[in-house]
Amino acid sequence: MRNRLPIIGLVAVVFGAINYYIGLRGRQWLQVVAPGRLSGWLYWIPFWIISCAFLVARFAGERLPRFAANWLSRLGAYWLLVVMYVLPLLFVVDVLRLLAGWAGWAGAFAPPVVALFGTTVLALLGIAAIYGVWRARTPVVSRHEVTIPKSGGKHEALHVVLVSDTHLGTINGTRRLQALVDMVNGLEPDLLLLAGDVMDDDCGPFFTLDMPSRLKQLQPKLGTYAVLGNHEYLAGHLDEYRRQMARAGIPVLVDDWIKVDDSFYVVGRDDISGKGFAGRSRKPLADVLAGVDRSLPLFLMDHQPYRLEEAAQAGIDLQVSGHTHRGQMFPNHLITRRVFELDWGYLQKGALHVIVSLGFGTWGPPVRIGNRPEVVSIRVRFAGK
Repeated sequence: MRNRLPIIGLVAVVFGAINYYIGLRGRQWLQVVAPGRLSGWLYWIPFWIISCAFLVARFAGERLPRFAANWLSRLGAYWLLVVMYVLPLLFVVDVLRLLAGWAGWAGAFAPPVVALFGTTVLALLGIAAIYGVWRARTPVVSRHEVTIPKSGGKHEALHVVLVSDTHLGTINGTRRLQALVDMVNGLEPDLLLLAGDVMDDDCGPFFTLDMPSRLKQLQPKLGTYAVLGNHEYLAGHLDEYRRQMARAGIPVLVDDWIKVDDSFYVVGRDDISGKGFAGRSRKPLADVLAGVDRSLPLFLMDHQPYRLEEAAQAGIDLQVSGHTHRGQMFPNHLITRRVFELDWGYLQKGALHVIVSLGFGTWGPPVRIGNRPEVVSIRVRFAGK
């Protein structure tokens, strides 16, 4: 923790400066549209409470009453949407005003111009929020078909369903979870793979609302299996999390494998974030696979689509991942597609099939702009003798 203090301090300073800039412009707009209505402290105190809500909930939520932590989490989540979209809009507006001023337009900083620009920014933000909330609440089923040139033992084909990044907690609560359960059961899968970030940053709601009991309602014929994601590490209490998931009949595989129906293997990787959060490096994949019969199909879950060549070289047949959300909000996908070899969809790499889900839930704002939450249906056909 001490090693992270300088980074946390830097993040707090930068975040504070960004918020002050947004707050200053918001105050200037209010002084134009409602002059004399709000004194400085009546504006700035609520502003800082809202803008700091995310950090307070993240770092002090366990010390607060649950209702307070929940409200701060929700406020903070929506404020991140404000920062995401209002900051660049304000920057563009300020640049335009400065250029107009340099060009000699005396009215560039006049009150009517300030009112017009401020109102336009708020209107665009409102449209984005309404649209994004609707998108986030309307999941779709994405479908893929793959052929594996191996015998499937007792199975000529399998219907595998992939779910990632549910982020269950304060924002994605029990209603959201029940909708997922109903959606997955409606697909009648043979096998269900939960590719990490089942929980959000705060494990409290996951335990106190007994979300594992609802996960127990999932009914794949050959079982449900999960791996850790970076948010399980952020939430902490990993031993309790794995116990609760086991109670729901869902093994959490951490650099481990399980043979299913004497026909194929499900392999679960530890998340790469474990090194930073728990000080442990995950095993080389070749070591994880010690003891498996490689003539049988190998399904790998790795929360982050990281080093795909390692899975290809190890003889994995199908890798499923999540983590990316494909940026969740436009234009963040421009970043994720540069960071990851595959940030969403399907890729074949030699004999390896890779499918990356953009997730079912949301992190931060319960908003998706540019994509929709998904459950992934994978039809696997075995073509071996």
